[in-house]
Amino acid sequence: MAFDIKPTGSTAVDEVLTKIGRLSAADRRKFFRAIRAQEMQEDLQWFHKVWGRVSLTDTEIAEMVNDVRSEMHATDRTNEARR
Repeated sequence: MAFDIKPTGSTAVDEVLTKIGRLSAADRRKFFRAIRAQEMQEDLQWFHKVWGRVSLTDTEIAEMVNDVRSEMHATDRTNEARR
């Protein structure tokens, strides 16, 4: 008879959460900063993988940036009006 002593995914997550709960506030902040940095790095890698195959001119990029800024600015004004 063989026993599977390998932890399941949820058990491993529970153990990590328990260990994080034991950290000091400063160490927890450091841990979460490292996690966010890792996520950002993975997002950037995905972004480069997907968009690295697309060739855009500087003008096209500038137009996209301006469109997004305009949308963000409009959203901010809408949110301010609701307050």
